[in-house]
Amino acid sequence: MKKYIYITMALMLSVVIWTGCKKITVGFLSDSVYYVNSPFQVEKGKNGFITSELKGDGSTAPLKIKLLQIKKKGTEQRADELYQEQKVYVYKTAFDPEVHTTLELLNSIRELKSKPLFEFLPSGQFLFTSGTSIIPKGAEYTFDIEVSNESGAKTFKNIGELDFVESQPFSINRNTATYLQDGGTVFESLPPVEITITRTSVTGTNVIVRYVDENGVPFNPKDGELIVRGDRPTLDSYAKFNPVLKTNTEMSLNFEIIPFPYKTITGYGSFDIFYRIPSDFVTVTNPKSSYPGNARFNINPAIGFQLKQEGNYVVEVKIKGVKHR
Repeated sequence: MKKYIYITMALMLSVVIWTGCKKITVGFLSDSVYYVNSPFQVEKGKNGFITSELKGDGSTAPLKIKLLQIKKKGTEQRADELYQEQKVYVYKTAFDPEVHTTLELLNSIRELKSKPLFEFLPSGQFLFTSGTSIIPKGAEYTFDIEVSNESGAKTFKNIGELDFVESQPFSINRNTATYLQDGGTVFESLPPVEITITRTSVTGTNVIVRYVDENGVPFNPKDGELIVRGDRPTLDSYAKFNPVLKTNTEMSLNFEIIPFPYKTITGYGSFDIFYRIPSDFVTVTNPKSSYPGNARFNINPAIGFQLKQEGNYVVEVKIKGVKHR
């Protein structure tokens, strides 16, 4: 019996000694960390575009994630164009349209700085600035990261992909027009207005708005060929920081911030803009036969658009079915 007890105790002691000599693993770092939704479709020029975070696949937290390199897809070549800096506005506090109503107040909360095109966050996410508008459409990249925790560090090559796509920098929300006989009360419909928006530069905050007849002849906003229509909103209604400048052929505005317009006018939707073209300056090419041959008509175009990314734009509004007189 004593012999059995001695043998058992010896075995237990040997197990304790063996366990004490074995190195205990601290934490766990998976070989299969991953990103959801990669390849990421990065919208060029969209300020604040952010990718998903890295998933640790059960790895012991906290994880330290380090970006090693962004490369041109299919190569080991560093994507130098993504590491450059662009001038963007940095806001000290959030913009409040009810408070920051003048250019002076707007400039008090923002500063133009040179900043990288992206920030790599501790979560493994990419946060992009509007400076990505300079990246070519269709550019594709992969990236390498290092992930570490209390158990060590591992390198993950080509773990994700960044594909730069052209997002729509504007929207068209309304495009109608009517005509009304002088002294009349009944509006007749014209064909839908044709609105063409051209982004002439990916930097800047300027817009030119031009109204033309069916042959492309411009109406003159400076000399009263485009007038206010009652109390309805016009381009001036959305000009909060700089005045609308008017020439013989167009109106222009430095709108300062995007989106523009940044809010609708109370009682109106779709960022509505209304004008009236007096009958002295326009002819309806095919009025209804019920009108006398010498009838004269006012034209009432109603449009709506929003610019969603920085840049300089030209908005041409072609009113079909009318000619400049």
